Amino acid sequence: MKRLLDLFAIFLLLILATSVFFLFSFHPDRYKSDFLGWFNQQSDWQLTYQSSNWSLTDPLSIEIYGLELAKSEQAALMAKSVQLELAALPLLKGQLSLKLVTLENAQLAMRPELLQASKLADGHSTQQDFSLLWINQLQIKQLQLKDSDVLWQQGQQSYHLKQLKLSIEDFAVDLAHPSPSDWQFSLQASAEKLDNPYQEVQLPQLNLQYSNQKLSITHLGADLWQGSFYGSGELSNKHLQVQQLVLNNARIEHFTQPKDKSPLANQASTQGQQFPSFSWLEQIDIDSILLNKISMATQVSGHNLVLNHFTGELENIHSRWPLKQEQVTANYAFIADEVTFDQFQLSELTASGAVAQGRFTLDAFRSDVFKGKLSLALDYHWQQAALNIQQLTLSNSEIPIQPSWLSLMQTKDNATEQVSQALTTSPRLQQLNIEQVNLQQVKLLSYLDQFPFSAEGLNVELRHLALLKDGQWQNIEQLWQPSAQLFIEAPELAFRGIALSHVSMDVGAEQQLGYFNLYGELPLGQFELQGQALLDQQHKPWKAEISGLLLNLSSLARLADNRDFKLLGDLTFSGKLHGKLQDFNHNIDGSIDLHSQLLQLPGVDLEVTLDQIIESPRQYFEDPNPLIANGLAVFWQAPNSLPKGLTQFTNLALSATIGQGKLSFAPQRLPGLRYQLTLQGDIDLAAQRFDNLQFVVADQPCWRLVHTIDGRWSAPTMSFDHYRSQRRYLVEQHQFVQTPQVQPCRYPLNQVQP
Repeated sequence: MKRLLDLFAIFLLLILATSVFFLFSFHPDRYKSDFLGWFNQQSDWQLTYQSSNWSLTDPLSIEIYGLELAKSEQAALMAKSVQLELAALPLLKGQLSLKLVTLENAQLAMRPELLQASKLADGHSTQQDFSLLWINQLQIKQLQLKDSDVLWQQGQQSYHLKQLKLSIEDFAVDLAHPSPSDWQFSLQASAEKLDNPYQEVQLPQLNLQYSNQKLSITHLGADLWQGSFYGSGELSNKHLQVQQLVLNNARIEHFTQPKDKSPLANQASTQGQQFPSFSWLEQIDIDSILLNKISMATQVSGHNLVLNHFTGELENIHSRWPLKQEQVTANYAFIADEVTFDQFQLSELTASGAVAQGRFTLDAFRSDVFKGKLSLALDYHWQQAALNIQQLTLSNSEIPIQPSWLSLMQTKDNATEQVSQALTTSPRLQQLNIEQVNLQQVKLLSYLDQFPFSAEGLNVELRHLALLKDGQWQNIEQLWQPSAQLFIEAPELAFRGIALSHVSMDVGAEQQLGYFNLYGELPLGQFELQGQALLDQQHKPWKAEISGLLLNLSSLARLADNRDFKLLGDLTFSGKLHGKLQDFNHNIDGSIDLHSQLLQLPGVDLEVTLDQIIESPRQYFEDPNPLIANGLAVFWQAPNSLPKGLTQFTNLALSATIGQGKLSFAPQRLPGLRYQLTLQGDIDLAAQRFDNLQFVVADQPCWRLVHTIDGRWSAPTMSFDHYRSQRRYLVEQHQFVQTPQVQPCRYPLNQVQP
């Protein structure tokens, strides 16, 4: 028996020795090909590696070298080495506990398809289930990614993290309920660079913790735009709380090519301001957003915008998500050394205000502009689309009006359309109210060829004016309310060399009686307009008187912008007008009288010109001379093309009546010439057109030549008829047209019908 026991003991020792020898001499690389073949057949992932080392001491560990793991057109991983340390005893309890997972010099590339689970026709996922039935919990003490690159490829866009260092600690998940809401872990990550389609990012950093469905970002930072960015916040119960977002010393340049829009621009153009909704986000609060010493150059609707040393802060921002303007509350303040929009430049700028209950307020805006001071206060209601300018003051400024401003005005409609398309949730402006505007000692200087003028010491006071209501610009009847006031004063005004002084305009009301006064002085002359309006009566009837005296008309010749044009003489005018503010242009009635003792056109002999046309029509009418070819405009546009001499009118007296906005001239003589020159016809002020306005040249008792002006002011039809010609000459078309047969006999002046 003893021998049998000894033999059994020897057999057990032999088995134990054999087992120990087998365990410690086993090497998995002997079965690598079998293992890789089995793994690659079980999934659509393809795995390969060069070699591995195992250690069965506590903790269990394995090192794999030259690892390659890939899924066709979705993801690929290459790592120089992978190290895993595994606790053995927790496996008996159904726990997979990894003390350490380390990947060195890894390269990871992914596409969005990796995160998209494709479905079969029966609705089941095509992804395979690799769950281990005996494992119910996964724990990773530490996962490290060292000196690695991560690439995310989406279409033509790529995001590339270079030299990434990543550490995930204390990761735990219940595999029976693997919902991300039950996860917990902490993460620290940093990289040398993040390449992306928009802006190169240096030294990106991220520290966060996730536990009990609460995500805390203790630090998010990077170097970008030659500055630095950092922030912190937390997300819990669908509530995002951001403690701070800071951007320091950034220099931003962004210019979008019209035909090569960035993806963000394309996305903005299609989505406008419709923010996406997320199931995990309902409320957003931001304690502070700080932009510190930011310089930026960009374009807005094709116009250049430059910010220099801009510092701004947004505080106490609260809103539901998706973001809507009427739900946002916030306070803001900012300063800037310089802000330039095309040719408009603001310097030493400060501003503050708030956003609350769908209302944007600008409480205190101050800036240096055009060598002067600007202050502004306003508010805007999003829901009513109402802008209220509470106060605007501009003092001691010199404003040069540049020709480029015209191009800005011409592209205004296109820019407005672009903005309205981008801001699809914002209605067009429905109301525009001005409470107070003050201009003090402002100098205007226009460099426009079409409208050259200057104003010195301009003072303007404007009170309580509603310019826009229900999306419609207000007419004069609606604008002139008892509370509205306008006062303009300019010690010196000049237009094309005409100097006016002591110009003033005053519009206001006392109780329900409105008043308006306009006064100005010229060298050796003055003009004045005074009137009243009954603001409490229907349609607001008004009456006015106008008068003026000009003892020297030579300065008016400068309006022609032609040094060869000369005008001498005197002019006195007066008139009485009345009407209704409702449909103002169509409700003007009254009369106007003009008198001149002497009116001269030096350098032009009108009598000789008429002699040539009337006596030699074949030479001067059929082959149009300058007067026929150009109309009356030849006197101030090309006077040197006419015969030299002197034209003068003496004891000129003209009167006109105004009825329903139409200025009518009964046939009236323009004395001073050998010929009888008569003016007759109408000028429709309401419709802005000429109605058969005629200048008739007669040699008593017959007419010789008739010049007719008809049609809209912007493009009138001008023609000439000659008593010895059967054809009418059209000035604009530079051609003759056939006219009805006229008798060779002479017509009285009041029956001229060419």
